[in-house]
Amino acid sequence: MNKQIPITSIAIVALVLIVLMNSYTTVRAGHNKVATLFGDVQKEAYGEGFHIVNPLLKFTSFDLRQLTYTWDKIHVPSQDKLKSTMDVSVTFRLDPVRTPTILQQTGRLEDVVSKHITPKVRSLLREAGKTVAKSQDFYLDTVQQELQFYMEDGLKSYLEPKGVLVQAVLFRDITLPQVVTSAVIQTKERQEQLEREKAQLNIVEQQAQQQVKQAEAREQAAIADANAKRTHADAEAYRILKEAQAQANANKVLAQSITSELIEYNSVQRWNGSYPQTLLSGDAGGVILSLPNATK
Repeated sequence: MNKQIPITSIAIVALVLIVLMNSYTTVRAGHNKVATLFGDVQKEAYGEGFHIVNPLLKFTSFDLRQLTYTWDKIHVPSQDKLKSTMDVSVTFRLDPVRTPTILQQTGRLEDVVSKHITPKVRSLLREAGKTVAKSQDFYLDTVQQELQFYMEDGLKSYLEPKGVLVQAVLFRDITLPQVVTSAVIQTKERQEQLEREKAQLNIVEQQAQQQVKQAEAREQAAIADANAKRTHADAEAYRILKEAQAQANANKVLAQSITSELIEYNSVQRWNGSYPQTLLSGDAGGVILSLPNATK
């Protein structure tokens, strides 16, 4: 006849199994675990891997990898009393050595974000905005860099003692107030209009300069043409003057060479043997005589 297993033995076996199953823990890569014993936080955290532990310990896991949290549409006032909105992202990681202190003083990662990081981000951003003169200055690269440095320094000095290592602060989607946005758009449109007018003016100036150059070229051509004509006229006048001087010299030489003997000689050379038909008397009466034709 089979004997029944005592209930006590079953309970003992179950207890042993429970103890064995809770006598170890594993920690994922990029994490660690903080143990508590009856609410008392253990000073040393468990790193990655397999660990034999007290089965009575309870564990809280912490993500030690790089994390980025973003806060959307945070209102940031500037000195002109207008509020702009922007998205702010903070990249950070937890100090693995400080996770027991984090659990003891703050809680889990979610508690660190809600109790420390979020309030400080909003507070620092409001304070940083007060250093900006006008809302539209948030678009300036220099202003964004100054805000970034201010936020990083403020967060590091506040969060590092609490076990949070801040690595970067980024700004995105900056939205100015509607009144400022409209003014910026109008200013941009006026600037674009001025640029177009300036470009058109440059075209007109270039055309005018081109016309001036063309006029100067025509003037230079006209001057060159006039000079050429003047040179040609001077040459023609010089030629005429020289021909006239040559002719005058020839006439002078010819006049000097004419004598009474030469005239008589030329007359004899040109006489055809006939006598004149009419002679005029040298007397005072001026008698005209008609002579008969002579024959050879």
